[in-house]
Amino acid sequence: QTVNADGQNYTVSIVAADLNSTKVIVDTASDSDCSNNCLVLSLADYVGRNGAYAGINGSYFCPADYSSCAGKTNSFDTLLMNKNKRYFNSDNNVYSTVPAAIFSPGSARFVGQSLEWGRDSSPDSVIANYPLLVAGGNINFTEAPNEPKFGGKAARTFIAAKGNMVYIGIVHNASMGDSAKVLRALGMDNALNLDQGGSTALWHGGYKVGPGRNIPNAVLFVNR
Repeated sequence: QTVNADGQNYTVSIVAADLNSTKVIVDTASDSDCSNNCLVLSLADYVGRNGAYAGINGSYFCPADYSSCAGKTNSFDTLLMNKNKRYFNSDNNVYSTVPAAIFSPGSARFVGQSLEWGRDSSPDSVIANYPLLVAGGNINFTEAPNEPKFGGKAARTFIAAKGNMVYIGIVHNASMGDSAKVLRALGMDNALNLDQGGSTALWHGGYKVGPGRNIPNAVLFVNR
């Protein structure tokens, strides 16, 4: 759909689901913490093995094609609870200030820092990433002038919630700040940025965007 934010039109690919009938899960290729040569799968593989009807790439990680990732290929550092109720990177205090999203039957909660969340295994999923784009219905992120990582135009992936509805999708050809404005214009209560660039992939009955590179984790919609 086309969304107008601050007088500018943006194209948004978006999948919506009711948290009362849809479970949001996070699947991981590895069964436990991994620091190097970690397992990765395509988004289609994650969708297929979970019987999901929609999915999107997950959190930032260190791809094998980045020279700076030597010695930590395909690893990720942020908090996550996968579908098996296994917490990843629980002891990583360096990244405890990263925002997180927690999904439960009928509801979603977003926290500004992972340290605000314990290790409760009753929710369906937990995933941390950054930045938190919208919080409490207000824009929560504005990039600094000429910020190279967030200021350029690119496909910006997200997971968001409004009431008992959850949304995954992509704001196309947008800066990170643009993405926050668009999600606020869509009326989201909260929205969290996900990985992007070469990892960008969105699935709904097939790839809508991607497939992108293989990834260590993915966010999926499955029927409850």
